[in-house]
Amino acid sequence: MKNTKKLLASALCVALCATMFAGCGDSGKGGDNSAAANGGDGKSGSLTINYLSSRNTDEAVMTTLQDIADNYAKENPDMDFSYEVESITDRTSYLQKLKILASSNELPEWFESDPDTFFVDLVNNDTVYNIEDLYNELGVGDKFFNICKEYVKLPGTDKIYLMSWQANAEYFFYNKDLFEQAGIAETPKTMDELMDVCKTLKDAGITPISTTSSDWPVLRYFAMIPFRQTGNSYLEEACAGTASWGTDVGIENAAYMQELAQYFQTGFSSTDYDTMVDLFVGNKAAMLYNGTWVLADLLDESTGDLRSDLGYFTMLTYKDNDTTGASDYFANCGIGTAVRKDVMTQEMKDYLAYVFENYSDIALNDYNLLPSIKPSSTDGLPEIYQTILNDVTNVNTYAKCWDVVIDSASLETLNKSTTELCLGEMTPQEWADSLDKAVEANKK
Repeated sequence: MKNTKKLLASALCVALCATMFAGCGDSGKGGDNSAAANGGDGKSGSLTINYLSSRNTDEAVMTTLQDIADNYAKENPDMDFSYEVESITDRTSYLQKLKILASSNELPEWFESDPDTFFVDLVNNDTVYNIEDLYNELGVGDKFFNICKEYVKLPGTDKIYLMSWQANAEYFFYNKDLFEQAGIAETPKTMDELMDVCKTLKDAGITPISTTSSDWPVLRYFAMIPFRQTGNSYLEEACAGTASWGTDVGIENAAYMQELAQYFQTGFSSTDYDTMVDLFVGNKAAMLYNGTWVLADLLDESTGDLRSDLGYFTMLTYKDNDTTGASDYFANCGIGTAVRKDVMTQEMKDYLAYVFENYSDIALNDYNLLPSIKPSSTDGLPEIYQTILNDVTNVNTYAKCWDVVIDSASLETLNKSTTELCLGEMTPQEWADSLDKAVEANKK
């Protein structure tokens, strides 16, 4: 079924690609999105949205947004309305495409980005609309979970230029049966206990952890010890070049990660995201670190709750002198969506008001997605959703994502060196040196 969905999504993307770029050629001018552009076709208004996304078209965010677009078109038959999606799920390819479109002034009406250095440049160039202003204009700011506004703020500011669609907390999901099979009675509480659990599982012939180094998942493991020891300071200072990646905490963490990597599945460095999840869902790996967006794959269809053979626990502690505690861990809203400033017409604002009014209930009730906007009611929700909504509301300090904070030009080095370290092809000091050199070379 998953392969069929991918084929359908790919076919859809190919079919829509020509449509998208036909509309992108003059996107820097933004002249086709006003009511005046209708000519004599009898339509009461005009709105075209070409959406460049890094998500699969069958992901809950995208299916929810598609449902809303379909409903809007039905409810506004006199509107000349078009909503088309191009999906590029390979992150590297997506970012390359995004940069090419930006450099040629051909960004689509909507596109996805993290609040990284590349996106900051777009903001500084007055390319995208201020979403905080939009929220204020529409009176919807208070409807969003706090983390869904905090996470997308531009670094070092309170400015919001990205719409968010998810309210995510991240957990270690684990297979209770595999733990029991290996004789493990309790989940780990510390990073050292995690290493012990992994050894016990491997000795029992069970793959301890399913992950991938092709994108963000393995970087989450790298973030844990520095976050526990320094909060976000280690990451922020290393990415700014004001401190080395090779501090005592950095080297200690890299050495830990090189040891932990022996407990990843064979071939993890070439595993894609879907395969990573499938290994865990199919009981072929005991643990999976992931966000709540993966819940749809982990639910019991008969109850809508987490499968009875699965459990979860939050980010582990490290030492007694940790700076952050149990209520501090990864919580975020996923990649955000920007709107080109020149297409923010009244028609676009009216449409976004419609989206914000309808999004949360469709996402939660129809697609099991924890939305960025508070649902109208949580009555009757399965326990897992009640718990996570409470967690998202009460996260104290959230861990920042390494792939978002580091400058976009140095991200390739981070991914490459991290993989080489895990494979034993690089020492912890060489890993740190490679990142120091990249950050220094890419300073503006």
